Parts: sequence; C-alpha cells; structure tokens
Amino acid sequence: MTIRLITLVAALIMSNIGTLAQEAIMQEAGTVTIAPSGAEDDTPTVLAALEKCRAEKAKRLVFTHGTYSFHAGRNPANATIAFILQDMHDLTIDGQGSLLNFHGLTGCFLFVNCSNITVQGFIIDYPKPAQSVGTVIASEGKQFDVDVLPEFPVVGGEPVEAFMDFDPETRLPRRRGVDVYYGVDSTELIAPQLLRVHTKSPCNVPVGVLVALRHKVYGPSGFVMSRCSDMRLQDITIYYVPGMGAIGSVSRNITLERFNVLLKPGTDRLVSASADATHFGGCKGTVRIQDCVFEGMGDDAVNIKSGLYLSVRKIEDERTILGQHNLKMVDAPDPGDTMELCHVDNLVPYATATVETVAVLPGGENTHRVVLRDPLPEGLREGDVLGNASRAPAIRISNCEIRRNRARGFLIQSRDAVIENCRFKDITGGGIWVMTEVVHFFESIGTRDITVRNCTFDNCNYGAALGDGVLSAFAWLKDFRFPPEPGVHRNILFEGNTIRGADNAGIFVAGVDGITIRNNTIEGACNSPTREQARGAISILSSRNVTLEGNIALPEKQGAGCTAALSLAPDVETETVKIEGNTGF
Repeated sequence: MTIRLITLVAALIMSNIGTLAQEAIMQEAGTVTIAPSGAEDDTPTVLAALEKCRAEKAKRLVFTHGTYSFHAGRNPANATIAFILQDMHDLTIDGQGSLLNFHGLTGCFLFVNCSNITVQGFIIDYPKPAQSVGTVIASEGKQFDVDVLPEFPVVGGEPVEAFMDFDPETRLPRRRGVDVYYGVDSTELIAPQLLRVHTKSPCNVPVGVLVALRHKVYGPSGFVMSRCSDMRLQDITIYYVPGMGAIGSVSRNITLERFNVLLKPGTDRLVSASADATHFGGCKGTVRIQDCVFEGMGDDAVNIKSGLYLSVRKIEDERTILGQHNLKMVDAPDPGDTMELCHVDNLVPYATATVETVAVLPGGENTHRVVLRDPLPEGLREGDVLGNASRAPAIRISNCEIRRNRARGFLIQSRDAVIENCRFKDITGGGIWVMTEVVHFFESIGTRDITVRNCTFDNCNYGAALGDGVLSAFAWLKDFRFPPEPGVHRNILFEGNTIRGADNAGIFVAGVDGITIRNNTIEGACNSPTREQARGAISILSSRNVTLEGNIALPEKQGAGCTAALSLAPDVETETVKIEGNTGF
C-alpha cells in the first residue's frame, strides 16, 4: 500500500464518516484527540484522526479514555489490518487506558517505515477469540468430543489449527500431554455446544481433560513494525490476539516496557496470544524488553533472531549464488550486509561475505539471487547456509515474568545480550534457550556475548516443546543432532540463576566455545529425562573453554533420572575445562 493510496483512502473516509466521527476528533497545539464515536465501529474515526496527524504533523494522538470497537474489513485500504501507519514520524499515540475491542480476524496496528513512534496506554482484546475451551467427554480413534463452555459459542465446521490438553485442576498444560498442530480434518456439532473433532490420525486425548482448540495460530497480530526505527510500546495489555502480540521486522531500536500479554481475568480462556507474545527478526540497534509479563501464549514469550538462514541452492558464477529458505520464506539481505557462511554439518562459521545486490526471483519459489562484492569464499558448497550477521541486534531484557506458557520463555538468536532478573514459572519448554537451528524454521544465527544472570526458573521444561535443558546454549543440526564440535556459540555467561524442577537437565550446553557457569543453584533436575545426554543437572557436550565455579547442584536434591550433578560428554575438550568451588560435584 503506497502512501499516496493510503492518503487518498483516508481523505475519502474523512469526507464520508458522518457527524458522529467528525465530532469525535478535536485538535489543539499539535495534539489530535478522539473519543468513542458512539457508532458500532470506530474505525473511520481513528483512520481520519491518523490522516489528520499526518497532514498537520501532529505530535500526539490521544484516545479519550473509553471503549472503542473495530471490525474486520472496515479499513478500505486493507481488509485484514485495522490501522496502517506508513512513513509517519515523531508521534505519540496515547490510549489513556482505553479498551480497544477487535472483532473478527483482523490485525491491530501495522507500522511501515516509521520512526520515533510511541504507543502507550491501551488494553487490547477480541471479545470472541479464535479459540474454544471445553472438557473432553469422549475419545476414540481419530475423533474426540468436546463439551465446549458457553463462553465460546460453536456452530460446527470451525477450523482447528492446533489443540492441546490442560489439567482441569491446575489449568496448566498437562505434563507430556497432547499437543497437535495441523492435525484436524474437520469439526461437527453433534449437540448444542458439543463439538466432535475429527483428526487426521489417532490422538488419544484423555477423557476428562480440558482442551484448548486454537481456530487460528499464525493469524493477524497486535503490533507489527516493519523497517521502522526508535519504536516504543509501553503500558499496553493484550488479552488476546489471533497471531503474535508484537512483531519487529528489519527495524532498529525497539523498546517494550510494561507490555503485558495476559489471560483475561474472569474468563475461561487458556490461551492469550495464539502464537508468540513477541517476535523480532532481522533487526538492528537494540531490542529492549523490561518490566513485562507474558502469560498463556500458544508459543514463545520472546523470540529474537538475526533472521532466517538462506541455503545455497546453486552457484551461478564466481560472485553469485541462488539461496532459498528451507520453508521458502523471503528474508533478503540488504546491500552492504555481512553474511556468515556455515556448513550445515557443524554450523561453525568458516567465512564472511558482503552483499552487493540481492533480488527475489519470480516464480513463487522465493529464490534469492545474491551477488557478493568479492569472489565466493573458498570451501563454499551447495547446501551451506548464509546467516545475516548485520542484523543481530543487541538485547536487553530485565525484570520480566513469564508464566503458564506453552513452549519456551525466551529464544535468543542474536549477539550482545544481557538478560537479568527475570522469573519463569510453569513453562512447558525451556526457560531460556540460546540457540540456532537448521531443522525446520532455519532461524539464525550463532550467538556471541550472551549473559543470563539472576533469573529464576520453576517447573520448566516438562511438556510441549520439551528440550534438553531449562537454561541452554546449543544448536540443532539435521534430525535434531547437536554440533560435533565447539564454536557455534561463543562467550556465554550463566550466572546467579536458580533452577527448580525440570524433566531434563537444569543447564544444557552443546557446541559452545567459551562459557562460564557461575553461582547457579539447581534442584529437581532430570525428573524424567528424554535423552541420555540430559541426565546431568548440568550437562555439557562438544564444547571447550568451559568454567564452572560456585555452583550448587546436590545430587540428592535432583530428580530420579539424574545420574550426575555434572555430566561432561566424551567430545568435551576437558583440558580446557576449569572446575572449582562447586557444591555437589
């Protein structure tokens, strides 16, 4: 959508929005103020106010405290996003605590090429979320019946993109429970509020459990920032969104402060954001997240990555390759970006190269033609991957709480990160994973200079998205193999953390060159290990330059599956390992 078209559409809206919307807009001294229009839908009022801000270069857009309603398809410029802000700068959007109710499958705010924007003081909800919750009353073969709670009206025929079961007493995802994506053929209503779910294969959902049916997983999101800079989201609460809470894509300097994603009080919802609470890819500068609470997401609380690996499909000439993402997603580097090259059998960088030009070829396969400034590095071969080292933002995360979540707390796939004073409780996957992988999503990049300190982890890594550790630094190669040698990640510090309860290791390390594990306390690790290499409270594979000091991991305080407080695999370079002042090993 071009600026000209957005401006034209907004002008047409302003000329036809009617008396209610016109009266809802006021302006004084660089501030545009709106109020609920009193109509069924406030989209025209907000669109007109945004255009007024653009035309008059207003510095503030203020929503008078109240409740606003927006319906899918009411923005003439885009049927799937309520509000698009393009090439807008130096603007504060102040909700003053207003509730924004979105109806249908629509995104909330999209920012494109914007800078110095602050959005603050909003509560976002979807009164009819794209999820249903109920009790399983029958289950056999490739079907199960759900007595859906009245809060979630169903008529039959609803799509189910994902479902998982929950303990009816704790309302937490069930330990080693059912967690299925894209496994439903159809649904039918066999009695009022009784939904029969037909699955593609037998799923063995236990009778009596609660089940959350996500009708949409990766749907429209709350706040999307594309090629923006100096963006701030603060004092915002999201009770539901059919996609992700906040997305930053190829942007510079994003701050989230008191940005909360929560299960709505007084409801029976089991999922807040249907996918990640926050997701950042290909950004630069610094991503800051502080004083936030993330609860009940369908996926991770935070995922920060440099982007996606491009696999070398063909070498065209001495400076040109054809690259493609594993899932054929587009992630084109910019001219001047530095790409790191790795063989997929170890993911250790062996060369860097600077991009001269890049083009995504037509034809629907999203093949990238990447021309480098210099001749191709020696040793480059088809199947190698390129990760964008220029889009690895610094990360600063502090004083956040993550709880009652499916999947992981934080995925850290960037460089120069400090994560401190955060609390993780009842997380089915790992608490913090410093990682990269070439298994499925091909998310990059091998990390450098990562600190995790003074964090607590209670009852993590017990169910869906289960991994080998609560606090981990590792990589996944093909078939979920770990790196055979050190060097994927470098210069890691895990210090002063407390881990209580995990099915696998408390701390897990694989493929790291340079890690200090200091003054951590681990209890209740290895309650029910899923892999032999995760039977140590601290388990280390294929690493060198390892320092362990001042840690407490008493064997008698670990789970039944723990074989050692410290487990060093044979591929660890033991002559580079320093162990002193620990308790329990």
